[in-house]
Amino acid sequence: MVSRTRSVALPELEKAWGRIDVVELRGPRSFFKNLVKTCLSKERYDLVVAQEPLSTIGCFSLIASMIKHAPLVSEIHGDYLQGQVTALRDRLILPVVLKRSAAVRAVNKHLAKTVRSYTGTRVVYLPSVYVDLYVFKPEISLDERGRRILFAGRLEPHKNPDLIVRAMRHVVGEVPDAELKIIGRGSMSGLVRELIAKLDLRRFVRLEHGWISQDRLAEEYNKACLFACVSSYEGGPRTVFEAAACMTPSVSTPVGIVPEVFRHLESFYMISRPRPEDVADAIVTMLEDPGLRRRIAENAYKITVEEFEWSKTIRRYADCYLELARTLR
Repeated sequence: MVSRTRSVALPELEKAWGRIDVVELRGPRSFFKNLVKTCLSKERYDLVVAQEPLSTIGCFSLIASMIKHAPLVSEIHGDYLQGQVTALRDRLILPVVLKRSAAVRAVNKHLAKTVRSYTGTRVVYLPSVYVDLYVFKPEISLDERGRRILFAGRLEPHKNPDLIVRAMRHVVGEVPDAELKIIGRGSMSGLVRELIAKLDLRRFVRLEHGWISQDRLAEEYNKACLFACVSSYEGGPRTVFEAAACMTPSVSTPVGIVPEVFRHLESFYMISRPRPEDVADAIVTMLEDPGLRRRIAENAYKITVEEFEWSKTIRRYADCYLELARTLR
């Protein structure tokens, strides 16, 4: 398995698969060091899994699969084929890796359809959302949470953190006691901080820069009456489902698997267009309708518990790859 970091699901996957060799690639030096190690190793593999078919990881995985004569499975977690990939090296390696893959795993149906139209490679649809219900669970009644909106995630352009800040300027005009908490870090951290000051929203918007533990994140979900996802694209996003497990309803753009498993006004509130006014309208509607918030929270919680519980989802992933290993050989 080739990735940037070790998956938190590895211990459970090893119970189902047996030995898993993980190659963590964090730059050119680690690329060549691990490539030499792989070439000299006498290990045989049933599959080589590229957790991303781009540049370093994709290239390494392709070479490793050829050296070891093992089928290559590439995982698609983003909309790489429709404009997300901007680096030249990624645009060059992506089509080669995808077309040489024995199978491609897509984490939502939109991505699966896109890959199928691009290549004749076998595509399996397998969501990447798994929620630990021992950590993410309702601890505070929805009626006791006040009017806090939570945004948690990387502060990167496709997450649109500036959009949620601009929306708050409209929200506080309608709901003066509303507040927004932003948790995350990324290339847009400085811009977000400057925008909060520029729009005079320091009384209403708080930025907590950095990553927090899963336990802390669960606490934050439980303090919020609403979670906001305003991304342009997503594979999951897992945060919407973690929030749901804490009985926190979401307003979200129709990204990832959210519109595939949730329904507008039933299990989430869909933001019609990624504009500050539309995001604000969705937030204000939810803040002013506690009955709607509760209905959405209850329905989203039920779906998340039934479909995305940690062990069940990991088992689904493990079984899928065991089947791929059997059939691709």
